[in-house]
Amino acid sequence: MAATSRSSGPRPIAEPATKEDIHGRIYNAIVEHRLQPGTKLTEERIAELFSVSRTQVRGVLQRLAVEQLVTLVPNRGAFVAKPTAAQAHDVLDVRRTLEPGVVARLIERLGTGEPRDAIKRLRQLVHREQQAHRNGDRRSAVRLSGEFHVLLAELSGSSIYLRMMRELTPLTCLAILSFEAPTAAACPNDEHARLIDAIEARDVAGAAALMTEHLLHIERALDLDRSGEEPEVDLAELLLG
Repeated sequence: MAATSRSSGPRPIAEPATKEDIHGRIYNAIVEHRLQPGTKLTEERIAELFSVSRTQVRGVLQRLAVEQLVTLVPNRGAFVAKPTAAQAHDVLDVRRTLEPGVVARLIERLGTGEPRDAIKRLRQLVHREQQAHRNGDRRSAVRLSGEFHVLLAELSGSSIYLRMMRELTPLTCLAILSFEAPTAAACPNDEHARLIDAIEARDVAGAAALMTEHLLHIERALDLDRSGEEPEVDLAELLLG
């Protein structure tokens, strides 16, 4: 894909951005499947777009590297991480181990009467996800799909589950981007709603089984033999658009 001219699309922001904002923009671009694995993140261009110094950008890229979302290559620069087939399998394998425990903990917590609005919040988020699917808004649908799994961990009341899901969600996005067709859905459209039904019914075994099968569906959609070249893109469109 040919690079878009810098003169078109969004313009650099006028006020200097914070490191948190730059991190959030890059993170969301990955989660929403806008930044492809292997994309080069040029320090100079990002500094120009956010009206900051290259030193500040370097700090953000180093943080993203610690989070395994960016790969820093000596003498070449920073690239959106491109997981191997084994790493993609490992991410989903860890999630299959972790997330049945998340829903079990949430159901246990619901038995004590907390959090009172858990089912309502989950259904509201899934409604937004389904609406995004109906509107053909893939970016929002993918982001909301990941947010659903993070919300389950948050509602479970476990800070460890929550931290791990926040780390695993973008890594899953990179696995999907690397090995799944770009038009495929990150999560089957009805499985989140069915999972909420099982949680509301306090069906621990059923919810755990649904979660495991749900994550297997995602892995089965991956073509672990797929590979590609580093894409050439317009960072202004992807980060500021």
